[in-house]
Amino acid sequence: YCSILLCCFSHSNKVNQSPPDIIKKQGESAEIRCLHSVTSYNQISWYRQGQGFTLMGYLVATSNFSEKEFTDKIIMSGNGNSNGLLTIKNLASSDSAVYFCAAYYTVF
Repeated sequence: YCSILLCCFSHSNKVNQSPPDIIKKQGESAEIRCLHSVTSYNQISWYRQGQGFTLMGYLVATSNFSEKEFTDKIIMSGNGNSNGLLTIKNLASSDSAVYFCAAYYTVF
């Protein structure tokens, strides 16, 4: 089994992540949703804290950008302006970690 604990952070208390925890069998997928209501923010970033603290990828508006090591492991969908969905595919024991979402404002 894989155990995934979730948490979120922001400069405000207007970011929500769900579900609060997930237990899945190896080989299954896990979905984590992040919602924010900060009207000026357009980015949702996803982080994993296991052996270290690692950026997995981020949504800016409707464009998603995965870090190279997670390209085949995750799917990000949604909109960085308000809500995002992170899917972690083909779970393994090495995916047991704490996952965070964060909301930001990004200037291009």
